[in-house]
Amino acid sequence: MKGSGQMPRKKKPKISKEERFRRRHYTSGRAVFRNIGFERIGSLSDREFTYDGSTGDFDDIYVGDNVVILIEHTISAMGKVGDHLKKKHILFQKIASDPLKFFDFLVSKSKEFADAVSTSYHRDNFIIRIVYNTVNPPSSVTKANVPEPIYMEYPNLKYFEKITGIAKLSTKKEVLQFLGIDPDDVGVNGAFPKKGASDPYDGSILPEASSGFPKGFKVVSFYADPASLLERAYVVRRDGWRGSSESYQRMLQKGKVEQIRKKLRTEKTVFINNLVATLPDNVHPVDEHGKTVDISKLTKTSPVKIGLPRSPNSLGVIDGQHRLYSYYVAKDDDPIIAGLRNNQNLLVTAVIFPGNLSTAERERFEAGMFLNINSNQTNAPKALRQEIQTILKPFGNEAIAKKVMQRLADEGPLEGHVERFFYEQGLLKTTSIVSYGLAPLVKLSGTDSLFAKLTSETQERLLDHDEAALEDYVEFCKSAINEVLAAFKSQIGNARWVTDRNVPERVLTVTYINSFLILMRILIENGQSTSGSVVRAKLGDIGKFKFKDYHSSQYNRMAQDIFARYF
Repeated sequence: MKGSGQMPRKKKPKISKEERFRRRHYTSGRAVFRNIGFERIGSLSDREFTYDGSTGDFDDIYVGDNVVILIEHTISAMGKVGDHLKKKHILFQKIASDPLKFFDFLVSKSKEFADAVSTSYHRDNFIIRIVYNTVNPPSSVTKANVPEPIYMEYPNLKYFEKITGIAKLSTKKEVLQFLGIDPDDVGVNGAFPKKGASDPYDGSILPEASSGFPKGFKVVSFYADPASLLERAYVVRRDGWRGSSESYQRMLQKGKVEQIRKKLRTEKTVFINNLVATLPDNVHPVDEHGKTVDISKLTKTSPVKIGLPRSPNSLGVIDGQHRLYSYYVAKDDDPIIAGLRNNQNLLVTAVIFPGNLSTAERERFEAGMFLNINSNQTNAPKALRQEIQTILKPFGNEAIAKKVMQRLADEGPLEGHVERFFYEQGLLKTTSIVSYGLAPLVKLSGTDSLFAKLTSETQERLLDHDEAALEDYVEFCKSAINEVLAAFKSQIGNARWVTDRNVPERVLTVTYINSFLILMRILIENGQSTSGSVVRAKLGDIGKFKFKDYHSSQYNRMAQDIFARYF
């Protein structure tokens, strides 16, 4: 204000879009370790040091119990991640070759660090991990050349940011596993868990003839407190890091967990619904005399004692993860929930695996149980039903379409434009494309499917459910579709080949993509070529086509109009 004598307010410098993204990325990485109870050592984080002749720094250093985490964050572009790593490699090598020597170095450099690790843990008990938190994944060659860090790639980061933000300290063991640390090697208040120990729970076991499961599978029911279950539980989620192709559990939902937690806090009543889980083959139910029960000789449900191993990831939660994780442990723990966590009992129905199952077979069995439970829900989301079809009926139309969609998202004109992870927004959603665009195009029948372009021998192999033939067919479909999509893209132009709603003439919408796929069916049925070069020449001035005249589910009409005008 004039005449007020006040100095004008200094304008804050404008922050670039890249800098805002960098800050968000760093914040996300820090949140993961903060949420599981680790403390950031500010006096060492982002501070340059010289160690054994090498000068460098870590963006963040965290301490939790007897674990030290050294984090390097980067938003380097795809082609520059390797260059960034090369600068760090020598330092990484020196630390990895003698971690405790570097531990001593940190103690000497920072009183804050020395105080944080001056607990009842012996120096030799400390575990050090280097974490490389990167937006863009390094190449496999780069990873092989720089093997020292744990690579936390962007999907891993967003997964852990979400689940640790919801279930707090109760997700710590899963993070440790990702870091290649055995949770049994991590102490709690100075004490380490006794390896190989188990806790007995009273329960019952079904006779083999009554379970309905294959020979050797045991079905037991028992009550256990949520605290004990959380210590042992794991969930193979579809957006997780474990790399299983059979994982279709949905992500934890914060609203659902907090709603259940609120009900627990106010009503203090246990849920009567049972948790469905799996147990490893080293769990042997015993009778009142301590003898292992032979289920083949049982004629009725019998009482047993079930020894649950005191080890993480020994209880696979198939159904009921939200109910269980509503009892999560937080740093500033809710005293009411803490009491319920240790005093209430949840009913668990569990399947004990036979000893001859491979890890892949166990995962498929767990996934099958989950899918069977959820496939009967009338309100199951369509995307979930598609996932169910992929595993239960891999040669079904939608299952094949789903696999083709995944390939299209990974390579070709749709790469980078398709929603693949739970945190992605503003990209193409695939549910309708799979059902209405792809499934009819890749079906194993008809004269309007890519199936019709195969030799009779290949068709027979597919109809006989030959898995190698299915893999070849999925790849064939991907290549054929990419040729046609590339033809459209080349004639329409890169500027409009986007999903951005701020681009008024954009063509990457579900309606338009489905129209392009339906056009392929029309071409096949009419004996016309779907070759990229032929389609490109035919499309000519497709850029002038009035795409905006077609909305929502009008893809059939749009495909017919494109065919009539250009072919």
